[in-house]
Amino acid sequence: MRENGFRAIGGLTQRLTAGLGKGRSTSIARLRADWTAIVGADLARCTQPEALIAGRGGRAGAKLLRLKVAGAAALEVQHRGAQIVERVNAYLGHRQIEDIRLVQGAIARAPAPPPRPKPAPEVVARMSGQVAGVKDPELREALARLGARIATSRDTGRRGVLLGVLGSMLLVRGTRAQDEGPGRYLAAVPGDHILGDPKASNIIIDYFSLTCPHCANFNAAVMPVVRKEWVDTGKAKLIMRHFPSDAIATQAALLAECTGDGKFYDTVDALFRAQIDWLTASDPNAEMIKVLGALGVAQDAAIACQANDRLLNKVIADVQSGQALGVRRTPSLFINEQYYGMPGDGAAGISTILHQVGR
Repeated sequence: MRENGFRAIGGLTQRLTAGLGKGRSTSIARLRADWTAIVGADLARCTQPEALIAGRGGRAGAKLLRLKVAGAAALEVQHRGAQIVERVNAYLGHRQIEDIRLVQGAIARAPAPPPRPKPAPEVVARMSGQVAGVKDPELREALARLGARIATSRDTGRRGVLLGVLGSMLLVRGTRAQDEGPGRYLAAVPGDHILGDPKASNIIIDYFSLTCPHCANFNAAVMPVVRKEWVDTGKAKLIMRHFPSDAIATQAALLAECTGDGKFYDTVDALFRAQIDWLTASDPNAEMIKVLGALGVAQDAAIACQANDRLLNKVIADVQSGQALGVRRTPSLFINEQYYGMPGDGAAGISTILHQVGR
């Protein structure tokens, strides 16, 4: 629990809330915020991400990363271009950048963040009381510190609201997780979107991220066959749960929840099919909202969904269940209570497993 508890919670907090509610420069903002970690301190001192622009030749999905560079370092940065592209794509988790383009200019230094206010004693005491039921002393202390930091945060706007909601949920779940165990997540739980006959004897649970290219390929090439052979025939039921890898994926997950249970799988399919378009756009969120517009969801309604705490709670619950089951990557499949990751041979591999362990 210590390994997969607070450490996972900290990563979850950062991934789900970083960048939410930001506008046109979401992708570039992510790169700027983590630029030193991506390229190293030496390159970060003389370069700064400026924009994502259309790739050479107008090839679909190709993007160039425009970098501002201090004049004296331009030659070295150009020589290390392939390394920068590799590191950026590794950070993003998919191949989005094909090359860099340099522009000379002064590198602005971000101001030092203001000192974090120290939680008041009464806040610390209140948070300690909330996690008093946690049996592991190190986890209990870590959860109390997290809750106190969140409660003391002076952030305003949607980010502050999200942190508060997320923090309170994690504190409650951190306590409950010790008593409930992960096994219950291997069956349908309240809030799950069930595709197929709910009484089907076989169950397939898929943890996915809408920014994951492997998940998009799975959706396009594997899912239709599995649905035709197993779900539509009543032999198996399918449950897809969110496991977003970053803020953009979280925004997409909230939009997938926007159309309700009846159209959830159609919305997921539409977002996956348009993934390369919105993921490489200068404003991914605006492009995702256009996808929902084609499904009949008005722009104002889509924006409201992304500010809906109930939908955020659903996404967080999915991630928490995945963490409890040991999910580390997407897509990750569980078939009849057994973990199979992403089976080889696609739909044929899944069929083979179902024939072996099917009920």
